[in-house]
Amino acid sequence: MGIFMRYLVELSIIIPDSLYIFLPLREDFRRKSLKVRVISGVLIPAFVIMFAWVCSVKMLPVIPALVVSVMFLFVLLFFTVNVTLGRKLFCFFNAVMLGAFCLLYSILIMAGSEAENVLWKSTRLLSIESGLVSLGLSVIIGGVFFRMLAKELPMLLKDEYVNGIWDFLFLLPLGGTILIWWMMPVYPNLLLIARARIIFLALLPLVPLVVLLIYYLLWWIASKSSESARLQQENTLLAMEGKRYEELRKYMNETRTLRHDFRQHILVITRMAVAGKISELQNYLQQFSEPAEKSYTGYCGNIAVDAVASYYTSYAERQGTRIKWRLNLPRELPIKEAEYCPMLGNLVENALRAVKNLPEKNRKIIVISSQLSPVIIGLSVDNPYSGDIKFGENGLPETGRDGHDGIGLTSVMNTVRRYHGSLNIKTEGNVFSAEIILYCNPRS
Repeated sequence: MGIFMRYLVELSIIIPDSLYIFLPLREDFRRKSLKVRVISGVLIPAFVIMFAWVCSVKMLPVIPALVVSVMFLFVLLFFTVNVTLGRKLFCFFNAVMLGAFCLLYSILIMAGSEAENVLWKSTRLLSIESGLVSLGLSVIIGGVFFRMLAKELPMLLKDEYVNGIWDFLFLLPLGGTILIWWMMPVYPNLLLIARARIIFLALLPLVPLVVLLIYYLLWWIASKSSESARLQQENTLLAMEGKRYEELRKYMNETRTLRHDFRQHILVITRMAVAGKISELQNYLQQFSEPAEKSYTGYCGNIAVDAVASYYTSYAERQGTRIKWRLNLPRELPIKEAEYCPMLGNLVENALRAVKNLPEKNRKIIVISSQLSPVIIGLSVDNPYSGDIKFGENGLPETGRDGHDGIGLTSVMNTVRRYHGSLNIKTEGNVFSAEIILYCNPRS
């Protein structure tokens, strides 16, 4: 029983490791039901108990047993979380690095008792006391890293402006893991010689602290990049609104001129009609109607959305594409205009890119948006496309010749998540449909 308890306590390090892994990814489970999370929460302790019993019966070496345990966590991560492989590897190796640090530091703290551990040479099995110290350290490390794991890292993982870094950033915690495992003592009694133990106790905490500092630095850079991108979006929106205002001002001036000259036109028309000059009258009326053909089009009650719709309508006309707008939106939106308009623009840009190479008769885009309730907005964009659309692990189309690139849709998805909404993408009959529901109580 004593051997089983020692294995159980040491292998239990994967329980806090699992929290390190899944805390930043808690919103990315493939199935978001409570049932899945409860099953995962029960499965990990059950695995620890069962595997500890197998190890105690077979007297297996602890290091291979720990490797098997963390690989079990990776398999669970791979099949339950819907993020890219780079993000999975980063969260996995970050957790393994923190767990390995706790094990190593507990050995340093308990080096005196571990020097007398008769099972260390054959199995590397810690005493129960050292195992409990390791678990206690994991709680402390969890507290130090909690804000990063619970708040900053999830934001960093979802930030579209740092998408490319995850393909190689996992090498940082992987390198930290290798360094820590390399430092694992072969003989704990050697740590008691001279000042080796004191030096290790003083310097080893620098490893997780430096890693934490790097994470905060990356988060700060990503935050500044996001802020810069947001300001750029607002500037673009203001430019669109300025252009729309000029169109409105020009239309109002033309209308004012027509009203001013209306009496003179009526006088001329009356005299031509009395004189029976029907041909001249028709020519005159034709000239008179030409300025009125260029009318001002309003799309909805909101000026910013009107500006975006006007901008992309002009762009579509130059491309030979028809956009049908059905915008039933109020003057004041329940969502920030600087977030709604870029989302709308991204979807329409993708649609314009997708239909660009189609025959002109097929270049048609339908945009529908309505305020469904005081705090709910619906938006859908439909367009035909040619070719095949491949979807990535995140459920969004990958960049390809169909035109629906993943970068714009990743930005859309980030906005949808901030507003507790849903994004449903359908591809039926060579028609691409993006349907969005936003619940406009944004997350802080």
